[in-house]
Amino acid sequence: KDAKVPSPPVAPPTLLTLPHCAISRLLLCLDVDSLERLSATCSYFDQMIAGKFLLTMSLPFPVGFIKELMDGDSFDKKPLLKLRCRKTRDEYNTFLDIPDYSEPSSFHKIITSISVEMMDYLLSSQMSLLSLHKLRELDLVPDSVKQEDRLLGQRIMTSYSNFDCSLLHHIYRLGSLRCLTRLDVLVDQHMFLEQFMAEFPNLLELGLNILTRPGLSKHVYLHEYLPRLEAIVAASKAPVLKVTVVAETRRQVNKVFRNNYVKKLVLTGPCTFNVFPVMEQLQEVVVNLETSLLDNNCTYWKSRSDDRGLHRAGLCCVNFGAVYENCPNLERFMGVEVGTVRRWTFNKWNIRMKKKFYDDYLQQGGAKEMKAWAKTRWDSRRPVFPENIGVVN
Repeated sequence: KDAKVPSPPVAPPTLLTLPHCAISRLLLCLDVDSLERLSATCSYFDQMIAGKFLLTMSLPFPVGFIKELMDGDSFDKKPLLKLRCRKTRDEYNTFLDIPDYSEPSSFHKIITSISVEMMDYLLSSQMSLLSLHKLRELDLVPDSVKQEDRLLGQRIMTSYSNFDCSLLHHIYRLGSLRCLTRLDVLVDQHMFLEQFMAEFPNLLELGLNILTRPGLSKHVYLHEYLPRLEAIVAASKAPVLKVTVVAETRRQVNKVFRNNYVKKLVLTGPCTFNVFPVMEQLQEVVVNLETSLLDNNCTYWKSRSDDRGLHRAGLCCVNFGAVYENCPNLERFMGVEVGTVRRWTFNKWNIRMKKKFYDDYLQQGGAKEMKAWAKTRWDSRRPVFPENIGVVN
């Protein structure tokens, strides 16, 4: 008998061997930055992604892009996936071939100096050259929230908000807000975004960057800023909510974040932000706090000056006690596994959680005995939720 000839080895499956329809479905799961990186890996993905879509565009249009339009006889109006408005301060000359004809300008200068009517005309003119019916992502956060080492003043914040509001109105008019899966925006105490929240049914990630006017009065804080912030959080349908506090008026008021869709909450802000989450789908809480100030990182209420090196997990920024019965699916809180503890009475649950958070404190380098730690770094009382929005406890 002739010996059997072994079959050639089967090549392992790769992304390129998948059916085209499967690859197309997978691409829908990637953000635009990932798509851009993938399109640079080979000609197949370059043709499939960059060949069919305009991946990212800045608004107002960069001068180089306008020159490309002027130099060409025609242009291909590909569907745009990501629109960015960074309000950059980088200066440019409008007439590249006649640099002395005009003074250098910047998009920041344009946005903060033109009237609302001219702003609408500018947006309408430029957006007519874009195909937005497949727009996925909108990034409206400025390149910098500082001007000459100081935070943006109210006049500039108002100009930025007017521009962003006008842009959202134009996209809404074209019916493309409903396509958005990621939105990142800078807001102040007026929270202009509230009026648009019902138009984002397909958001996967919402990024709120907060920069309020310093020294808000108690009335403005409690009756304008706080209610609108809580309303935006409640209206969001995005599974991922990222809140970054650039600056806000320091006030000992609890912020109740109610939402039935959020699965991951990421908070970056001061220790005194005071969030009470009420989120039945919430699975993970990530809190990013100041860590570069050595012995003065923690600014939690009434913290001793000699006990500020390590943050108070469970108190700083987000009150962990508030999740009891309000976040039944929570699994991780600031890296601590909390989903394995049964929901007994609050006191029994709190005692077991206290041990977990004390162990985390020791792993971070803490040296206090548990009794001393609990006295200044843990709250065994069940939090009292405000009956109305903005009520001080």
